[in-house]
Amino acid sequence: MQWTAIAQNWQAYVGSIMQRWPEAEEDDLLTLDGTQTTLAGYLAGRTNRDLVEINEEIEEWRTGAMPSDVRMDESRDNHNIGESARHIPPGEDVYNDDDAFGAEEAQDTPLGRTG
Repeated sequence: MQWTAIAQNWQAYVGSIMQRWPEAEEDDLLTLDGTQTTLAGYLAGRTNRDLVEINEEIEEWRTGAMPSDVRMDESRDNHNIGESARHIPPGEDVYNDDDAFGAEEAQDTPLGRTG
């Protein structure tokens, strides 16, 4: 995760931060500007640890998984659709398998009903 993305989606990252650092308070985190400097300063004060140690932990956290709120945000739809293409083998037409997706022809009329 890049810090620009974290700062832009700060509210979505608050839960992840609280999971990693249970000493953090949600209301306090929401007032921060989303920069690494302010987060490190806040966490150093809450945990009574030095900034070097906190910055190392933040870097470890930053390289972890992106929160699902951010990953599934509608502003990332085009990116996520593009990424989904990685799961389709080369040369495969996803619309060609009617057994998996249903037939395109008209269905038979159910028994006991008229057209």
